[in-house]
Amino acid sequence: MARHDEGYFTSRDGTRLFWRSSLPDSEPRAHVAIIHGYGDHFGRYRYVESALLADGFAVHGFDYRGHGRAEGRRAYCETWPSYVDDLEVFWERVRAAAGDKKTFALGHSHGGLMAAHWAGARAVEGLTGLVLSAPYFKLAISPPAVKVMAARAVGKLVPWLGIASGLKVEDLTTDVEVQRLTREDPLYLSIATPRWFIESTKAQAEVMPLAPKIRVPLFVLCGAADGVAAPAAAKTFFEAAGSTDKKFLEYPGMKHEPLNEVGRAEVFRDISGWISAHL
Repeated sequence: MARHDEGYFTSRDGTRLFWRSSLPDSEPRAHVAIIHGYGDHFGRYRYVESALLADGFAVHGFDYRGHGRAEGRRAYCETWPSYVDDLEVFWERVRAAAGDKKTFALGHSHGGLMAAHWAGARAVEGLTGLVLSAPYFKLAISPPAVKVMAARAVGKLVPWLGIASGLKVEDLTTDVEVQRLTREDPLYLSIATPRWFIESTKAQAEVMPLAPKIRVPLFVLCGAADGVAAPAAAKTFFEAAGSTDKKFLEYPGMKHEPLNEVGRAEVFRDISGWISAHL
């Protein structure tokens, strides 16, 4: 029977962050760190957590600032590097737990953007392979120019102001049960803040030049029907990545959350198989 543990740790600026770790009932084959998406939290990743545990992998996840059970203004960050700092401190914990076992990172959407900055711009130790699920490298639809101008103007006065994001649960997945659970989830955020929009947009502009600096084995996956994060941007990043060992998969009919989609068992087999091939 799997063993679970959870608690809190502190990021570099003193922000209290939530973590959860799950170990299989036998010696872990490897350790996998999961980085959730924007407005999201690790509690929504139980499907992939269960699938990886069943295949003998230890799974670690955390809620970064402003999300889930972590501290911080909701959906807000002062500067983009704060997110990457949170990930870096979390990774240190994962590496300590893994010991001599291989360690992998799986970042979804905004978590994929964080992971790309982390792996491309920082000195990461012990990363065996990187999986990016529907990475948020570019919005699938360009926001109206007037909305962008308004965000920048408001951001100068009240950068933490929560504004409806406009993202619908139907944009995430075609699985009606996941849609229902997401609507009823008190930790799921349906807002965005001006500062986050400005910082994440800047991070998107900076991520493509980082692709050649990523040299670890890389697996990029996305849903072909993703109307949130542009699949074409994920493919462009993949092609520019410096990894000589890399794989790209696009799943027909799937939306923004392949890990929560109808037919996700195929996605889990692909992820588990890819990790297994790199042990």
